[in-house]
Amino acid sequence: MTQSFTIERVVAGGWGLSRSDSMVTFVRGGLPGEVVTAVPGDRRSDYQFATLKEVHEASPHRVQAPCAVYEDCGGCQFQHVRYEAQLQYKQDMLEEAFLRIGRIGQAVFKDPVPSPLPYEYRRRVRFRVFQRHGTFHLGFVRERSHSPVNGAGCLLVSKAMALVIEIIEERLAHLRKLPAFLSHVEIRSSDAFETHLILCTVPRASPHQAHGLLALFEDVPSVVGCVLTSSSVTASQSRHVRRVVRGEPHLFERFQDLVVRISDRSFMQANWAVYSIIFQTVVDWLNSEDGPVRVLELYAGVGCLGLGLAKNGALVTEIEENPYAVADAKRSASHNHVGRYRIRTAKVEDFLETVATDEYDVIVMDPPRAGLSRQCAESLERIRVPRMLYLSCDASSLARDLNRLCANQYRVGRVQAFDMFPQTAQIETLVELVRT
Repeated sequence: MTQSFTIERVVAGGWGLSRSDSMVTFVRGGLPGEVVTAVPGDRRSDYQFATLKEVHEASPHRVQAPCAVYEDCGGCQFQHVRYEAQLQYKQDMLEEAFLRIGRIGQAVFKDPVPSPLPYEYRRRVRFRVFQRHGTFHLGFVRERSHSPVNGAGCLLVSKAMALVIEIIEERLAHLRKLPAFLSHVEIRSSDAFETHLILCTVPRASPHQAHGLLALFEDVPSVVGCVLTSSSVTASQSRHVRRVVRGEPHLFERFQDLVVRISDRSFMQANWAVYSIIFQTVVDWLNSEDGPVRVLELYAGVGCLGLGLAKNGALVTEIEENPYAVADAKRSASHNHVGRYRIRTAKVEDFLETVATDEYDVIVMDPPRAGLSRQCAESLERIRVPRMLYLSCDASSLARDLNRLCANQYRVGRVQAFDMFPQTAQIETLVELVRT
């Protein structure tokens, strides 16, 4: 049964919030100031979710979403919003998280940095493989469900990647049976070298099945390698494989004036243009330091930020738990002749236990979405470096961590948001923390 709602504001996740006397309703697709009708769904004691049916009084920021499956796919939340308004909504959500979760009311928020490409920006995309009418297809899942949605025509991927996706989709659509059960396909793209990597995930496969599956994709134009990985614990048995490689298991990409290697088992950024802007912002914020800056970077990945800082004269130590990412970073450092740089394979919490209070001038960190562990936060409080730069993709965990770090020793200086993922409710944020 439909109900009428007046949307007050957009909140975390891109939901439109409406209030009544006893109930908060989150309406997917509702924008501030709109009057809509929606069908209530999942309900809790004091809030519920609702599906938008009709807009009676539309926001001036509302536009027609260009994607044919936008209403069904759970990947994007803001295609129906003008791009300039998307940035403002994300900034509003970020400031709310700082105030409500972080209890931080005095931060200086700079205007969000837009993505150079609002669409066609993704250089990494992961599809679920599903069956329809007896054939196989690439897709995503509907929001808050496991139902498949066709994803082969995704508008967020680059034109070059779209051609690779189209070929893979065509080949899968002509098959009634696969050599092995294929659960996911990830495509990675290098703009600088116009090459692609295909990563296949299976629950399990014999060597014969694995090579048969990879053979379906190895001659796709511009694809330099295909990698199959088993996600099942039974892959340790002799009749099953854990990982099979045909061609090269890595890509090379340009980052500033560096050429970096990213292998299949390392994390790869989705929006390299924005990541380069983030790096330049980090450089600008560090330029006020006198003399060579001693930088400790935590959760370094394949080392792009640290390698760039070392190339600019900083004394850099990077910490990364993933040994494959560390191997990529070392290879990139050697290839680009980067000195004043070292990277260690270690868990961040363990390494911080060994750090002295006067060992570094700045800590740069980009933790996973869950943010910092309590042990990590406690170690940072003990080390007491003069400044920290915290890069985060999740406003809630960021605000929680800032609340911890600012309780005694630090204050928030500059805050800069970057639109790493246009058309979604996600925002990347760089925060400067200054020791009091």
